[in-house]
Amino acid sequence: MKVTLLGTSPPVWRRVLVDRDMTLRDLHLTLQAVMGWENSHLHQFVLLRRWNRNPQRGFCTKIVNESRTRVGDVIGTAGERLLYEYDLGDGWRHELRLEDVLLGDESFRPMCVAGERCCPPEDCGGPQGFAAMLAALRNASDSSHEEVCEWLGDFDPASFSADEITRRLRRRRKH
Repeated sequence: MKVTLLGTSPPVWRRVLVDRDMTLRDLHLTLQAVMGWENSHLHQFVLLRRWNRNPQRGFCTKIVNESRTRVGDVIGTAGERLLYEYDLGDGWRHELRLEDVLLGDESFRPMCVAGERCCPPEDCGGPQGFAAMLAALRNASDSSHEEVCEWLGDFDPASFSADEITRRLRRRRKH
């Protein structure tokens, strides 16, 4: 599955192997580890499918129980997409695109196999706030440069390590 954080430029993305029998609740927790979020905000999944619309009934909407709904129940064919929204105030939207369905065995564990760029810090104002933060970080003459540098510490927007993300996933599974 490819996870792309929408609205970031250059894009922040991850390619992860997940179990189709994983619940959406587990997928949420996996995405938190994969992206580097802190799981301190509300989230939701939105199925990206075209629905037939009946003019008398309006649009179809369906709320599902994340603890009972499995990933394979909502996306099971290569190319299908699911939208994951995190921190509804900041508006972080992630496109989850199923790239391929692989055969695994009982020893399968989620892992990150590829990606690019560091996840934005929590509470930075969504994609627009993140872009402004990066601009201030790059420009020493920006009025907020010093404040941003102090807030972020050694933040490197280009950093990425699939191995570190996989280690986070493994630690999460032990709890």
